[in-house]
Amino acid sequence: MKLHRLPTRVAALLLTMLAAPLAAQSVQTPTSSPAKSYSATAIHGLPGQPETTGKIVKSGQNLRLEFEQNGQTVIQILRPTDGVMFILNPQDQTYFEVRDQPVPVTTTEGYMTPCGDAPMATCERIGTDTVSGIAVERWALASKPQTRPLIILWDSTRRRALRQEFPDGSVMAMQFVAMQDLNGRITEHWSLKVTSGNQPANTGSWWFDPELRVVVREELPGGELRRLKDITVNAVQDSAFQIPEGWQRKQPPAPAN
Repeated sequence: MKLHRLPTRVAALLLTMLAAPLAAQSVQTPTSSPAKSYSATAIHGLPGQPETTGKIVKSGQNLRLEFEQNGQTVIQILRPTDGVMFILNPQDQTYFEVRDQPVPVTTTEGYMTPCGDAPMATCERIGTDTVSGIAVERWALASKPQTRPLIILWDSTRRRALRQEFPDGSVMAMQFVAMQDLNGRITEHWSLKVTSGNQPANTGSWWFDPELRVVVREELPGGELRRLKDITVNAVQDSAFQIPEGWQRKQPPAPAN
């Protein structure tokens, strides 16, 4: 069973990197204005392993990540509307770029379906529903014809499946708990439960910042942890998403066979 996540060309690394409750309140509608620019420390933890940290800077559609890999600093710059990703090596002041199709701002900021880019035999909206008082869309997705579809209750505002009903009968369900102050940020605290047959339920939690429209903490079933700390909301210079002057361009590494 695989939890549905919105497929993107550049999100894999961010997901790899990407904490006293108040009385329960009604969930609030995320801001409709453009998401604000911010910087933060991204922390990723797996059970029994040391946590890894990195830096993240976000402005509009542009994203900058700084992290350690094999003892060296690596910088990744993502500019979706330009269709480009840069990988920088500060040790020798070199970089390479990866080109793809530009992603229009209206695609990333506006309404989005759960269909993503992967080829699907079926991806259609089949109705509406409600989760924790939120109006959601009911979608049916299938990768092959004549197969039982995955049913998703899709929240287009948060761009999140709040419930997934898998063909094997397994269910992933989210439920709003309370608005919670998390390191000075007002966030939505959601619980997550995965049930499968007669097996014990796996649980997790999810904290969503409605102002920044970003998940600031995620505790996944199985013990994986992703969180942002030291969040600073401020303007970001364009130079953060540009190649420094004088750095040498190299060819991307050859794909592994």
